[in-house]
Order: sequence, then structure tokens, then C-alpha cells
Amino acid sequence: MVMRYIISIMGFLLTFMSCSSDKCDVRALCVRDEIGNYIIKWETNPQIKGTVKVYVSDTPDKFDMSQPVIYADIQNGVARYVTQDNLKRKYFRITFNDVCPQDIAARYSFMDRIQNFRDLGGYSAQKGKHVRWGMIYRSGCISQYSDRDSIRLLLSGIKTIIDLRPQEEINERPIHFPNVKVISMPILDGNKEDFLERLMENKVRKRDGKIYLEDTYIRFVTECSESYAQVLQIFLDEANYPILLQGTLGKDRVGYLSALLLTMLGVPYDSVLKDYLASNQYIDPSFMSQTVSSLSSDAQETMTTLLLVDESFLDIAYKEIDKQFGSFKEYLEDELDLSAKKQEKLKDILLR
Repeated sequence: MVMRYIISIMGFLLTFMSCSSDKCDVRALCVRDEIGNYIIKWETNPQIKGTVKVYVSDTPDKFDMSQPVIYADIQNGVARYVTQDNLKRKYFRITFNDVCPQDIAARYSFMDRIQNFRDLGGYSAQKGKHVRWGMIYRSGCISQYSDRDSIRLLLSGIKTIIDLRPQEEINERPIHFPNVKVISMPILDGNKEDFLERLMENKVRKRDGKIYLEDTYIRFVTECSESYAQVLQIFLDEANYPILLQGTLGKDRVGYLSALLLTMLGVPYDSVLKDYLASNQYIDPSFMSQTVSSLSSDAQETMTTLLLVDESFLDIAYKEIDKQFGSFKEYLEDELDLSAKKQEKLKDILLR
């Protein structure tokens, strides 16, 4: 499972930055191995010779540039940072011949009892800027966190948790975390209870799960704009950061909201989609194995679909935005109450 996470994360944790001084492009990523050490990899185009210096910090915006923790040959393409601390997250700044500084981190965080916990930072945006690390996290429900998960959450510095689950789920599994503001902002998910009841009675066909989720994403656009607009206002207050977006599995309501935020920040759609689809790698469906074992093959396939995300779900939502509002810009301004001025404020907060 861990190796699958590491392999998959390498596909989308790529950050690009132009090195104007050396006229080179750098591609770098950071992952963690099975025991928690950090693996930093890079490529330059064109290939250059010289020295990579790696600096480490416990916070994403402050590095002691007088003390590199690693020196490496640029042509080696890889360095390892060994740590005995598997709870506190590390951030890295790497330079190439003392130029082309690039800040990276391992986006996914291993948790004991929390699904799909990761950072929205690091993605390239417009005008050479990047989404700041350690500002917005996304995850599945954290209500059953372990003691070690509690420490990891505490060390992340999260000040606000936005809970997007339906009110029934919030009542059944409320979120309690010390010294953190929990804001319940339920997003409707249609007739989920009726659909699950039909599923457990083997009254579904193979494609029903995909149709249900496609309809859900259309409802996000057509019926949930007011709720999403209220959520987005929370991001305008710098005192609320860092913020954790959490849902049942952190893939649909959270996935859609994360996509809206990244798109608004100017992150290319390919990167938005990669972040969205990454939920398929970071959700462990084994918790449902006993439940589905007695179901028909059609019902099992439907349940599998409900535990995954698909490119078509996000695509159908964005097409519905264009259909209903003419453009994503109009949707933000007219339906989600994010004026151009508010969007610029969010960019000031979340980009660097």
C-alpha cells in the first residue's frame, strides 16, 4: 500500500519553475519512503552540472539559508533526507548552483485512521507563482483520529476545520479537536440514503453508481451554490488559516471545492484534475469489504464506483458551469459571490 502511494504521488507531485538566470527548467518532487524518510528527486532541462543544496524547515515559509542539510551533484538527480521524526512534517528548499530556488514537500500525509489527508500546496499557477504549502489541507472524516493522527494534526497548525458532510453524518460522528474552530457547512448530496438502501437490497445496475455521482456533481453546481459561496467566504479571513476541508472520504464535496479553489487561483486544469483524481490512490476501500461481500456483482461494482472519483464527474460539473453561467468567471462572481476584488485577495493569501 505504501509503495503504491509513493509511486502514484510521483505522477502528480511535480512542480515546475523557470530558472531565468540559467535559462533552465527544473522539475522536482518530494515523497516519503516506507519508514518516513524524504526522497527528493529533480530533473533539469537542459541538463546542467554543479551542486544542489537542500535546506529544511518545520514551516513552509522560513528557511535558514546559511545551513544546507544536503549537498548533492545536480546530475545525481536524487537525495535522501533521513529523519527520526515521523510525526512532524518537513519542508524543503532546493537550489541549483545557488539559483533557481524551489520549495517542495511531500503532499500526502500518512495517517492511521484518516483517509485521503493531503496538502493543496505546491501547484504552479499563473505568472510564475505557486500555491503556498501548509495553508489548505483536504481529507476524509477525522472524527476517529488516533493519538498519532492527533499529533500530526496539531503539528500542522490547523486553525479551522470546514466540515462539508451532510447534517446526519455530522450528528452521528461529530468533530471534536482541541483549540480548533470547527465549522459545519453541510453540502447536499441528493437522495444518498435511498440510493444506498437500493444498493444493499441488490436493486442497482452496473452503471447506476456512475450515473448517481454524475447527477451529484450537477447538483453541486445547480443546487449547492449558496452553500459553497458561504464556505468560500471563510477563506477570505487570514485568521482562519491553515484550513482543513473534510468530508466523508474527502473526494466529492471536498474534491469539487478543491478544484474550484485551484482553478480560481490560476492552476492549469491538468493539475486540478490530477489533484482531484489522486483520491483514488489515497482512499483504502478495504473498510467496506465485509459490507459488500454478500452483495451481487452489480451492487459490488456500484459500491466500488461510489468509493472512487472519475474524470467524467469533474468534467460534467465544469460543463454544467458553462451551460448555466456562460463561463467559470461568471460562475465565481455571480453565483459564488467571489468578486474580482475577493479573488485577488485570495490570490494574495494563497499564492507566492
